[in-house]
Amino acid sequence: MTLAETLRAVAARVPYLRASTVTDGDDWYACGQLINDRGVLGRVVEDAMAGFGTDDLAVAASLFTQAYAFRVAGVALAAYALGLPVPDVSPEGTAVRVDKPRPSEVAYLRADVRALGSMELSEQLVAGHLAGFVDAVHDGFPVGERLLYGNVVASCAVAFRAVHGGEPDGRRVQERAEAFLAATPSFRGLGTFTTVRVGKREGWYWDRTNCCLWFRTTGNRFCDNCSLVDPTARSAQRLHELSETSA
Repeated sequence: MTLAETLRAVAARVPYLRASTVTDGDDWYACGQLINDRGVLGRVVEDAMAGFGTDDLAVAASLFTQAYAFRVAGVALAAYALGLPVPDVSPEGTAVRVDKPRPSEVAYLRADVRALGSMELSEQLVAGHLAGFVDAVHDGFPVGERLLYGNVVASCAVAFRAVHGGEPDGRRVQERAEAFLAATPSFRGLGTFTTVRVGKREGWYWDRTNCCLWFRTTGNRFCDNCSLVDPTARSAQRLHELSETSA
């Protein structure tokens, strides 16, 4: 299977998990550049502040990391969850488009695709790429490392849940997601998947143990899986949603 075939298969299942193989325009940044050049990373995060609705660099850095992780990891995790070969996710082989002002698309610059197990994928995606980005953000901005890793794993969970929602064999996606999390030491203690059932309807959710700081933007809102949201209220909301969709 080629890279183009993998990207088409993922996009056919989850349209917003799109990817490119070219970087046309000055809004593309090589991932290696963002990780290794603190000046470039600083300017990009500062430019994103207004779009996130904040004048706090720590908040902008947190939310930018969350968006970056989703774009870098989303397509690769979807491919893995579907049993497809995974693109090259190295910093040297990837770039992100920053135009909203957050990362909105990933580009794979190498044609390689490989079938990967959970351990290999964790080593290449997290240890080999996202850990370096977390280190760069943590070094450059007043935001905690564990908070940043909480954002990263939450973004990974979003990708898995997106595939799960359109996959007839949802159990396979869940098993691969759990295997990936178990293979990633930096994710331990940062959240868990929860299954909620109402009649024949089932929902699969991610519950965080920390907060991304979204509530400190002008939107003044919490994510629905935030650790600051009352668990009882969160459970009631999920039961209500599932009841509505199964009616």
